[in-house]
Amino acid sequence: MRRAVHGWASALCLIVIAVPAAAALRQSGTVAEGVYTREQADRGRKSYTLYCESCHAADLGGTNSGDSGAPPLRREGFMEGSHAFGLFTKIRETMPLDAPGSLSTSEYVDILAYIFRENGFPAGPKRLTSDAEQLRNIRIVRVAASRP
Repeated sequence: MRRAVHGWASALCLIVIAVPAAAALRQSGTVAEGVYTREQADRGRKSYTLYCESCHAADLGGTNSGDSGAPPLRREGFMEGSHAFGLFTKIRETMPLDAPGSLSTSEYVDILAYIFRENGFPAGPKRLTSDAEQLRNIRIVRVAASRP
């Protein structure tokens, strides 16, 4: 009887450890797999227009002129090789330039979704969140251009 209980306890421990680990692996992916929703990108466009466009331009092309120049947020190979957490953190901690960190977390996430959309990364069924682990598991990769 004791061995049977011990066997079941061992199996249960393996399940408790393995299931969350497998779920974490499933969450890993790339921006090419649709890591935000259309609704998030639509909201992000509105926030971008209010808080970002004056420096980064309506087409996300940036200004890059003088000391106040802003880099482009839309270009071939944008942030390729990094992960979404790095970009999210950079935006949240440094933008807008005149009031860093002043937007809500959901506004920063929505702006990130909009930037992804404008770089040709597809929307998907699941919402992008500010969860650090989720964002670290989203790699930014090059996708085939879908915009002219």
